[in-house]
Order: sequence, then structure tokens, then C-alpha cells
Amino acid sequence: METDVLIIGGGPAGLAAAIETASRGLDVTIVDESSSLGGQLCQQTQLIRPLPSVYQPMRGFELAKVLTEQMNDFTVGTLLNHRVIGLYADGSVGLSDEEKVFPVKAKKIVVATGAAEQAVAFPKWTLPGIITIGAAQTLVNRDFVMPGKEAVIVGSSDFALDVASQLLEVGAEVKGIVEKNPAAAARVKGKIDALKGRGIPFYFNSLIKEARGNGQVEEIDIEVTGKILTVTADVVCIDGGRSPILDSFYQLGCSFGYQEGLGGWVPQYNRQFKTDKENVFLAGNAAGISEQGALLLTGMIAGISVCEELQAIRSGEAEEIRNALWKELKLLEYKDVWEGRTKHMENFAAPVLKDQFIS
Repeated sequence: METDVLIIGGGPAGLAAAIETASRGLDVTIVDESSSLGGQLCQQTQLIRPLPSVYQPMRGFELAKVLTEQMNDFTVGTLLNHRVIGLYADGSVGLSDEEKVFPVKAKKIVVATGAAEQAVAFPKWTLPGIITIGAAQTLVNRDFVMPGKEAVIVGSSDFALDVASQLLEVGAEVKGIVEKNPAAAARVKGKIDALKGRGIPFYFNSLIKEARGNGQVEEIDIEVTGKILTVTADVVCIDGGRSPILDSFYQLGCSFGYQEGLGGWVPQYNRQFKTDKENVFLAGNAAGISEQGALLLTGMIAGISVCEELQAIRSGEAEEIRNALWKELKLLEYKDVWEGRTKHMENFAAPVLKDQFIS
């Protein structure tokens, strides 16, 4: 199989890259492990904003529908329930649907594999009923399953507070939000105020000391300012943050650098969102953890850069569009993320790590 552009990942950034490239006449193929396009947007019911100027604020699942419909206006091949398993000697990418393996020869590759949630370990944290924030959101919004009646949230990011609100909406009782730092991590103060207004306690400078239960979690001990508070709970949602998924970059031979503001180890890339590996670009959380609006812009920039290299758009026009998108990206991203991204790109010519597995 041959294609002009192979996009690995069908989330918001991958779809944005597909729209930019396919709309300019390139043959585009998207591969994704899931059975549908849209990534995590599909189970997000919260309002997503700010978004790039071409989109109005909307709920996550609505944005997934808009992006998918835009992509469907063009000829884009989709390989759902497929994953990348390696690289052939001739540069072809090996794909598998778990039954057969086949190569795809692409002129350009855009890796938009997203991010993985990180766990928060504590004694008996593997008890059934202790799940990640993302798993809780999937259960509620996609599977229409209430994960529990009494919930404790570990972590206070914007995502964690969104899920806390969604649990309340489906009738669960949120017994508390546990945060190891002296203040909430959420950047949108209104989310904190809304939960406090509904009587949800925040435990700052606190951590989970232990979980207990017979066959599933039934209660947890929270260490609060040196004292132990025991809280009954049948679901504990943990938010340890997210980090870029790097597997495909290992397989493609890319180099890496470490930027805490971007989520840890990130593939090296330049202003075109091109890695140090010939013909390999990246976008989305794979290029650093950020918000949905910013992730769309990274996909758009990567798409424009691919179009330029394949001569589907003139270099002058590509640079003009890219400059405008970068200006918008600076407006949408939080200061620490923007500074981390800028510093990371400055290090492009001197990668920190290459040809080595990152643990």
C-alpha cells in the first residue's frame, strides 16, 4: 500500500493534519488503534475553549464530529483498529490489525499518537475501583456506566475537576479532592469555585496513605496535615498527569529531549514540527502536553509543513500561514507550556538522547 501522507493517530491533532493535507489534494491515510476517529474528544462533554479562530467553543464530542465531517469532505483513507508495529528496511511502516501485518509506503509521516495517563501509587492502589481520571470519564460519557456512588478524586487538574463535575451530574457523591500541593492545579479558577460551591471538600498538602476493601476499594485513608482522615469510597479516580506516547518515535529512530513543561521526554522537532528523522513530522500531545485548542494548531502547522515539502503549496504561502498559526498558538497556550515548547525547539540541533530506550 502507498500513500502521500500517513497520519498515525486519529485524535484532534491527527484530524487537523489530515484536513490540511487532504484539502490540498494529497493522498492521505489515517491509522488508529480505536474503532472510531476523534480520540479522547469523543467522551468529553465539557465545553472546549479556547479553540483556533476557525472554530467556535463547543463540547468535546461535538468538536470530534465537526473535525470528522470536515475530513470526510476530502479523500482520506482510514485504517481503524490498526496499530504500528515497526519499520521495514525500505522505510515502509508496518501495520497490523492483530490478524495480518502489511507495509505502508508513505512519502511523509505525521505522528499524532497523543498522551498516556500516569498513575499515582499508594498501598493497595491496584484494588478494583481505583481507576484513572480518563477511565472514569470514558465509563460515564461513552459507556454510560456509573463507576461508583461515592468517589474520591486524587489530583486537581482542570481535567480532574471536569470529571468530578461529570460524576456529580450522573448522581455520584464526590467525597473529596485530594491534592498533594498547597493549592489546586487547575488553571481555570471557575472550576474550583464551582465545586467548592457545591460543598466538595478540597484536601491540600494531602495524599492517600492507604486504600482498603474486600475485593474492591471500600475506604481510603487521607493524610491531611499530619492527621489521618478515613473516607468511605467505592471509586477512587487518580490523576497523575499525562506524558507523550513515544512508541512510534522509537520505531522510527527519532531523537528526544526532556522538557518538564511539555510532559517529560519529547521527540526533538523544529518550527515546522518536523523531527530529526527525514520525512517524519509530529503533532498534538506527542509534541508536548497542551490544551485541545493548541493541539489542533500543532496538527494544522504540521499539515502545512507536509504540504510545503510535497509541493502542494508554495513555500512563501506556507510560511505565511505557519506564522499566523504560530501567533495563535502563542495566544492559546499557557505561558509555561509555550516557554517549554520554545526552549525545546531551540535544542533541535543538539538532541539530548538518540537511539536509546527511555524508561
